[in-house]
Amino acid sequence: MKKYIYISLTALTISLGFTSCNSFLEEDNKAGQTADLAYSTSSGIQGLMASCYSFSRGWYGKEAGLGLSEMGTDLFYYGYDNKQKSLNSYNITAQSLDDNTADNPCLDQYWEMFYCAVDACNNALVYIPKNTAISATARNQYLGEAYFLRAFYYWHMVNIWGPVPYNTVPFDKVVTTASRMPEEQVYSNMLADLDKSIEAFNAANYKVKTDGRANYWAARALKARVLLYAASWLGKNSITTNTSYTGKDLYALAQAEAEAVIGSNIASFYDNYADTWSMKNEDIATNKESIWGVRYDYDLTTTVNCIPYRYKTDASGSTLSYNGLITRTGYSRGGSAMLLMFVSMWNNGASDLGGDGKEVFVRTLGTDKTMYVTNTKTKQSVYVADTYSPYGRGFTRYLPSVYLWKLFDKYRATDQRTNATLLEAYTIAKGLEGSSTKYPNMQDTAIYYCPLDGNSPAGLAKQAWAKNRYRIQFLNNGDIPVYTSSDPATAKPTEAAKASSDVYKDTRYNTYKIGGWCSYPGIKKFLDNVYDPKYPTNDISFRDAIVLRLAEMYLIKAECQLASGDNGGALNTLNLLRAKRAISGKDNSISGTVTINTILDERAMELCGEQQRWFDLKRTHTLVDRVKAYNAQASGQVKDIHYLRPIPQAQIDAVSNKEDFKQNTGY
Repeated sequence: MKKYIYISLTALTISLGFTSCNSFLEEDNKAGQTADLAYSTSSGIQGLMASCYSFSRGWYGKEAGLGLSEMGTDLFYYGYDNKQKSLNSYNITAQSLDDNTADNPCLDQYWEMFYCAVDACNNALVYIPKNTAISATARNQYLGEAYFLRAFYYWHMVNIWGPVPYNTVPFDKVVTTASRMPEEQVYSNMLADLDKSIEAFNAANYKVKTDGRANYWAARALKARVLLYAASWLGKNSITTNTSYTGKDLYALAQAEAEAVIGSNIASFYDNYADTWSMKNEDIATNKESIWGVRYDYDLTTTVNCIPYRYKTDASGSTLSYNGLITRTGYSRGGSAMLLMFVSMWNNGASDLGGDGKEVFVRTLGTDKTMYVTNTKTKQSVYVADTYSPYGRGFTRYLPSVYLWKLFDKYRATDQRTNATLLEAYTIAKGLEGSSTKYPNMQDTAIYYCPLDGNSPAGLAKQAWAKNRYRIQFLNNGDIPVYTSSDPATAKPTEAAKASSDVYKDTRYNTYKIGGWCSYPGIKKFLDNVYDPKYPTNDISFRDAIVLRLAEMYLIKAECQLASGDNGGALNTLNLLRAKRAISGKDNSISGTVTINTILDERAMELCGEQQRWFDLKRTHTLVDRVKAYNAQASGQVKDIHYLRPIPQAQIDAVSNKEDFKQNTGY
């Protein structure tokens, strides 16, 4: 199992743009001579660097960060009890909702978190050059990491809020004024940071993947992404503040960076796409396709997996925790919540599978009693924890849109990604054959999600075959449809089982749990597919979050070729990637004219759920059109103001120069 080499932070001054933050270990802030002493040692500077990374675990692999990056797009609908429905319905306000977990975008807390992260990086950039206890090589490596991370955090902020304050020095006192820097200048500064990062990594010859640290090729991969974003959002010749980029074609520069990373051998493809997501390969340091990501330690109880406490205090002066949608399991243990976000309700089997649905879904809580199910026919007690643990939880957050399901189904016969991504069937544990009272001939499959119209001839044939064998739910129509329609522009998840006279024709299905908002095909690439006796029924995972990986570099290159008028080159690059994802012996290539929709389709298949989609639609100026075309839960409300999120009201209230610090238009 992987082990961290980072030591814990002993002390750190971390500040929001206008106010001071506490150390994430609740120790006193260090300033002046105290900081000089603390950060003059090798352990002190390592702890400071650890703090710079720690904030990333509040976004990647966490429910609230996932909501802000995947909700309100063309790929996902919200499930029955999603906790950020307002992000999908575009009923977003600047209000700070604090500990509300019923429906909270958490924008105020992310503003706070990102600026604390930036200030940690700014402190590192002050104290690393001063530290003589470490070698010149180590100083260059740490400088490369700090510049990389500062650009990385600002990439999130400028894409969420647009113009934002860009802090380059640490704060040691309360500041009550702030200015929003134009987006072009923010991008110019990010590119300058990344160039400094690349230069420092090169001087340290730090070009390998180790223990979750950024490296030379990670900086160049992030630079490729930043250049693409600047080109597609602001324009290909948009950079004017940074003279190194003035008048240059940003698409051409992004393509060059992507090509360099592709040719670097820092990453390679698995022959089997599913291996990219296997828990056997979850460590970003050894995953072949990973370039860089966010590290979670195997020991979920270690505080190194947790994020810092908030800068904000309560009336008694005690530090506050971030919202539970961000921390998931609090501050005593931490990890990734991605395995929980895209699966059906654990007991959606309801009455049609017999009893309470335990033939399929078991909510095992870690006791011997709950890890066993008795076969109703043979009376055999069957151990099920290793079979059912990955399948579902008692809540439903995200389900794939009709567009996404149909896109995967279109290439089912040739592309590995369909089967490796979609969870379209739930199976029973060996030993429970014939146990279902309503499906006496059940042998393996318990629920099958079929991408057909249930009323079509093929659908009717499958319905007849499934009788007494397993429950079948169709994309639309049939006895139990997942969606109200097969039209991506109008379809919504079905929301409740109804009487036999209504759309549900069988009175067995008399519970909300069988509607499409609770029972649907899942996304399985984030599941803990390898059973671990230490964590038999995870409510959080030690899976690392891959943030930058090789496939994205091909997608960046193809989009740059398209923007530069090289349609043939774009098609060839996409087909190179598709060949890597092809089922053995199958031709997975596409033909015809490449458009931005071709690129977005490919990014959907490759990157769905990886916390990029909202940013992709925003930067390509396709957000409103594609949401209207593919997400009926959001189409009635989305409009142009939603290309930016509202500045949190807490920030607006905190600054004294309110005439200079305006809210985003429309909020």
